Amino acid sequence: MSSVPDFDCPDCGEPLVHAHTEISSGAFRTQAASMPQMPIHYYDCPECQTCWKFGTRLLPDPVRQIARDSHGQS
Repeated sequence: MSSVPDFDCPDCGEPLVHAHTEISSGAFRTQAASMPQMPIHYYDCPECQTCWKFGTRLLPDPVRQIARDSHGQS
């Protein structure tokens, strides 16, 4: 099994924690059949509580951030 790349949080500089990996093209469903499949790595920052994803570059993941925030506020 290949190793997961390590990153520091672009917001606060602390090491990110790998949450999970899925294989996806990153495209919408109608485009997905013709797009190459690649691993998408998801990360959480335990220090500043932000969520990130890495496909070809490390980007904020607002979908997971919203889901994480809404589950934490009950």
